[in-house]
Amino acid sequence: MMRFKRQEPFRYQFGQPIPCTFRITRIGEREVETDKGAAEIHDISPRGVRMETTLNLPIDSAKGEIEVELQFTIVDQPINVRGVVIWKKTSVNEFQYGLSLEISKQEEMQLIGEIKRHAAMYARKKESK
Repeated sequence: MMRFKRQEPFRYQFGQPIPCTFRITRIGEREVETDKGAAEIHDISPRGVRMETTLNLPIDSAKGEIEVELQFTIVDQPINVRGVVIWKKTSVNEFQYGLSLEISKQEEMQLIGEIKRHAAMYARKKESK
């Protein structure tokens, strides 16, 4: 696993993690299609995601990097992106993964817009309490 130093404009941490589904699409050079797994996204940026799941992904640098496809909804906009697993942390029954997203400029702008909408809605909810 390579070490990763974040150099991104911002990282948004969800107050309440958002649910997502994911599937492995590639291991090394080999295309694969796994069943979907459930996870939660804890934070996100235009270039990366930190997600948590009960599934233990087969991280093995000898086999090559793992690419996953993530599906989630921020506010009311479904989002479908691909990313590569760059780190893994293990706790008792959970696994956290850091993903480097592989998205186009257009997808990046859409993602930033949805994160901003979510942040504005979350701020309004906190103010009204």
